[in-house]
Amino acid sequence: MLKYYCRNCFEIFSESMSELGKENWCIMEMVIRHYNQLTMCIEIVSNMSDCFYPNRVVEQQFVKIHQQYFSLCSNEEDLLDAPAGVVLVATLLPILLIPFIVYIVVWKSSLRD
Repeated sequence: MLKYYCRNCFEIFSESMSELGKENWCIMEMVIRHYNQLTMCIEIVSNMSDCFYPNRVVEQQFVKIHQQYFSLCSNEEDLLDAPAGVVLVATLLPILLIPFIVYIVVWKSSLRD
């Protein structure tokens, strides 16, 4: 029964995505509103059907949606390597701070004696 009622949510999402155009399916800023509407619709339908949300049926439907619309999307451009200088500073700064902190602790403890 849940599958039947969720079909309306998926049809609305499919219409929105086709209006959006295939070239925009991987642009999160353009897709997120439609995706959120789909999520809310399915959550409402699940609650009206006295089903827990999320559940196995809903998860299977979302997997189908992701396979259909987002399987070709890649995040490679979002995962560029940090510049070498940033990596070097982020690595060396904690290493250089450790001896300084140890020195301060030893110095403070010697003042108390």
